[in-house]
Amino acid sequence: MKYLIDSYIDWLKEEISIRELKGGWHEIVTPFLNHRNDMIELYVRQEGEQILISDAGNTLNEVRLSGLELNKSPKRLEELNTIIRSFGLQRNALKEITALTNKQNFPEVKHRFIQAILSIDDMFMLSSPRVENFFIEDITTFFEINEVIFVKDTSFVGKSGFSHKLEFTLPKIKDRKEVAIKAINSPRKDKIGSVMWMLQDIKIVRPNTNGLVIINDEHDIPKDIYKALSEYDIPYFPWSKRYENLENLRA
Repeated sequence: MKYLIDSYIDWLKEEISIRELKGGWHEIVTPFLNHRNDMIELYVRQEGEQILISDAGNTLNEVRLSGLELNKSPKRLEELNTIIRSFGLQRNALKEITALTNKQNFPEVKHRFIQAILSIDDMFMLSSPRVENFFIEDITTFFEINEVIFVKDTSFVGKSGFSHKLEFTLPKIKDRKEVAIKAINSPRKDKIGSVMWMLQDIKIVRPNTNGLVIINDEHDIPKDIYKALSEYDIPYFPWSKRYENLENLRA
């Protein structure tokens, strides 16, 4: 599994590009894609001894362009703020998502920043039949109704030193190990690759913690998504098979 982690980091180094802009800003183009298949961009600027990271308002602008007016929905706004806070970021009056860090912590904060943007994109860019529901809420309700013991919004530090946020964790019960769950509402190859690396990075440090991926299969899922998870022995199940997996979740 070390090869998976090393190859993922090499891929990041090769695919990230940096361009100098005006006013001391630098644009970082990442290989991670949003729901429009556009590469996610970050903007950084040195401010004294600190570094400001911003998305330039692009993330929330994409939400608005997709027809979701967050200010008209307290539920959606609360979900947005929860995601931003959980990754240690802020949202300013200009509707930018920002973070302030130093040189030493910059890689970790940048990593969390990208995770936050992907989470927001995943939760809010929903097809019209599901606009009123969020995948995380569906899983939470399913767990509660079926008496699955879980902890929501947990973070683990992996071998890389990066902190990884998981939507759910199932505690160790009897012979079952602790289970770290990543929920994916809109599976794409770049996102699956990131999740695979994340779970293996955690596994190296926490050998008694198993990973699990729950995938929203409301729409057709490319076969190579399932194939990649299977080849690296990462447990998963599509949301449509949740009742078949209920006993394992209860343990």
